Amino acid sequence: MKRILKFAAIFLLAACLSSCLDTREEIWIAADSSGAARINVSIPAAAAALHGGEEGVKELIEEYIAETPAITSHVLATETGEGRLFVDLTLTFADALDLLASTSAETRENLPPAGAELMGKSEVGFHGLSVDFSRTVDLSKAVPGAILIPQRQLEGHSLTTIIHLPKAASSHNATATADAGRTLIWETTLAQAFKEPVVTAFTMPIPIPWTLISLLALLALILASTLFVYLRRRKRISMAMPR
Repeated sequence: MKRILKFAAIFLLAACLSSCLDTREEIWIAADSSGAARINVSIPAAAAALHGGEEGVKELIEEYIAETPAITSHVLATETGEGRLFVDLTLTFADALDLLASTSAETRENLPPAGAELMGKSEVGFHGLSVDFSRTVDLSKAVPGAILIPQRQLEGHSLTTIIHLPKAASSHNATATADAGRTLIWETTLAQAFKEPVVTAFTMPIPIPWTLISLLALLALILASTLFVYLRRRKRISMAMPR
């Protein structure tokens, strides 16, 4: 009997958490690695009630932000209506790499399983003058019984990620692109997200400030030329002086 009750509880929890989950995140990254992000999440109010309702969810988010120095500013808004909780978070960051470090296993421990898995696990690597990025979101770990949910309950819901890069990606697995490859868009249905992990990946050439480098090189050339002229004049004056 206990096994049956446990099975029923898992099924009800899965249906509660995933039956109308929608996420949309848009991220802007500048050449100096600073940037901004806007994250919109819509979840069933019943799922939010498991974590203290609207105020409880808001408190969890505020606590996470307070413990994340990489986030330089933020605006958080929540609203409950039509049986759902809507979360709208806008934030800025000084360094994207520092922000990614905040998704480490240690920081994820303080979040609910569903929130931690929605955040995903990110990896960054550098190869020559390129940077490789990948993030894996595995919702099946957050909701073990999701595979039992009827497909019709998942229809019309999706996970959307949009990343605006300072340079066009040289390779990626995005479902669509814009702005000559500098904007990557990933659209994944909720049903697909529960079947297999959602992987967001791209490779981008590291932005090199050639204009600044050229100006510095020109400045160095001017200084070197000035020094050469000065030393040459000093030598002539020294040779012209009577001994």
